[in-house]
Formats: sequence, structure tokens, C-alpha cells
Amino acid sequence: MINLKVSLRGAKASWQSLFILVILVCFSSRVSADQIQDKPFAIVELFSSEGCSSCPAADLLVSKLTAWARQNNEPVYPLVFHVDYWNNLGWRDVYSRPEFTQRQNNYAHIFKDQGMYTPQIIVNGSDAFVGSDEEQLQKSIDRELSTAASVNLQVSFTKRNNEVTIVYSAQGFMDGDVINFALVERGLVTEVTEGENAGRTLHHDNVVKEFQTIKLKVGSFQTSLPLNRSNWI
Repeated sequence: MINLKVSLRGAKASWQSLFILVILVCFSSRVSADQIQDKPFAIVELFSSEGCSSCPAADLLVSKLTAWARQNNEPVYPLVFHVDYWNNLGWRDVYSRPEFTQRQNNYAHIFKDQGMYTPQIIVNGSDAFVGSDEEQLQKSIDRELSTAASVNLQVSFTKRNNEVTIVYSAQGFMDGDVINFALVERGLVTEVTEGENAGRTLHHDNVVKEFQTIKLKVGSFQTSLPLNRSNWI
């Protein structure tokens, strides 16, 4: 069982489908309780596309951040959402999904002066900026990790056959808050032959493959995420 205290200082407090917790499950490792127990954390969402020539720099930044967080047991969790609005411009991104585009669009309604673009990073739903801005990313992460936690969340999960089963409960949350679960994969490589990145070899880490959003309720609940790779592309 993982016991967490988390901060809910999310996107201008106006959009209810914000992160409380993300469980990152990769085939080479799993999150352990001693890594993130009783700490605030930073969820780093990168909206990217293989069809965008500005995105590889942001992907590299996220890969560096992922490696740093894992090596230092830091509660920083990058998630890369591949959007689909580049797909008709010369290269179809096989990791893109319309629901990820919709997620970014929901953020665009919150950050009204920014609109939708790639690469874009959003930290804990409250700070949005260009995805390759390493200095701003560091400042945003430092701020979030110094924010006092306000909600107690208990989570346990097991992997069996082709799915991950997650059991969770929370205390101190507000009506309308949700819990988000993301299944990600690292070490992905694509040889791009068309579009703005034609001729480039792209490397991706923490690409979101499955994503669920569930409204929090009083009590203990369970959900599952599929691990069938054939359904991912």
C-alpha cells in the first residue's frame, strides 16, 4: 500500500478533471512506496507530436527529467500525450489519440490566452509554457515540490497477465475531484520518413498509452488498466 499526501493546487481551480495521483507502470519497473511516500509531487504533462519539428527538443528534455527523477527518487512524473492534429500534415503519429488532443483543448479553455500548440508543458495543471523551456520547467517543479500536501491517498496495485489492478481510497478531497491513472512506456524509437521530421530518429519516454479519469468517492475502490500491447497502436 502506498500512502500519499498530495497537493490539489490545480489549474486555476476551475477544471475538475485534474491530477490527484498518477500511477506509472512500466514493464521494467514499478513505483515503490519509499519513493513518493508523504511527499507533494509534480506531474509534468507534455503535449507533443512526431509531426512537429519543434517537439524532439521537448521530448529530449522530458527524457532527461524522467531519468533524473528515477535516479534520485524524486516525486516528479512526466507524461507525454501525443496529439493528433498534426497527423494530416505529412506524418501520422502512431501514439496520438483524439482524447489527448481533447485534454489539451480542455487546458486551452483554462489558459485562455495561450491556445493549443506543440510542444506544450503543463505542470500540476497550473503552469503552462513552451515544452522546451528547461529553465521554466525547473522553476515550476521546484515550486510544486515545496507546496504543502493536503489530501491523504492510499493506493495499491498488482500486475497480472494483461492488466494492472489498482485499489485506492482518499481522505480530505473535495466534491468533484477526480483521480487519474496513466499507463506509460519508455524507450520508444521511431524512424520518421515524412513530414517536418523526415529523416530523423525520434526517441520517446513516458508516452501515455492508457489513461483513465474516475470521480473520487468516499470509501475504497478498484479499477484496471489493460497491458495488451496490440491494442496500443
